[in-house]
Amino acid sequence: MKTKSGDKNIKRIYKVIANSLFKTTGKLSYTRLLEGIHLLCTELLKTKTSECVYSTVGESEEASLGDLLIGTYWYLSDWHGGQDSLEYRTLCSIGRIYSPGMASGPEEDVAAYECWEIESPYTSPERRSLLTGKPIEN
Repeated sequence: MKTKSGDKNIKRIYKVIANSLFKTTGKLSYTRLLEGIHLLCTELLKTKTSECVYSTVGESEEASLGDLLIGTYWYLSDWHGGQDSLEYRTLCSIGRIYSPGMASGPEEDVAAYECWEIESPYTSPERRSLLTGKPIEN
């Protein structure tokens, strides 16, 4: 059963993730961001959220809730560390909500994918510099 408190929790969790992933105001580490996405997916499944929430939550941010999940799904499918990794667990959590079918990558907005690349400890300094427009720090 969908509850108003469930919608509030979804919006709250999304805002914390978005502040850390899309802005410099957030304080979540890469690991905590992954845990936040897992928690967000758990809340979405628990509250049986309507489809419109995926496009309306975060619509004025860099990525809506739906775009965040899609970008995160594709990032994690490219960069998980195997079945024992936190990335794979988070990928599976998103997979319970989003199924790409025969797609081979995000079709439209890739802002969330690129933001994950910037946050990732696995991204090369050269790629991070290209994405952010900032010079490589020595």
